[in-house]
Amino acid sequence: MDRDPIEHQEFVDRKRAARMRRVDAMPAELRELVHEYGLPVVRACLDLGVRKPNQIRHLVETILDEFLPTRGSYSKQGLRTEKG
Repeated sequence: MDRDPIEHQEFVDRKRAARMRRVDAMPAELRELVHEYGLPVVRACLDLGVRKPNQIRHLVETILDEFLPTRGSYSKQGLRTEKG
């Protein structure tokens, strides 16, 4: 079943606009987290009742550090070290 490309693009555009409206309606601190970690991650935290931006950041950073231990610029063998 072939879709009309114009209708499909209009559907995609409507979905994109709705997503942006949801992000724009968020407080600035949450928008910053969406920019940093993505809407699905922030939405999952909110869906589970984690509402405070600092708690969301802590949760996401803890998970990222556990699964990507060398992601820090100055990490050594999975441990973050001080610059210098």
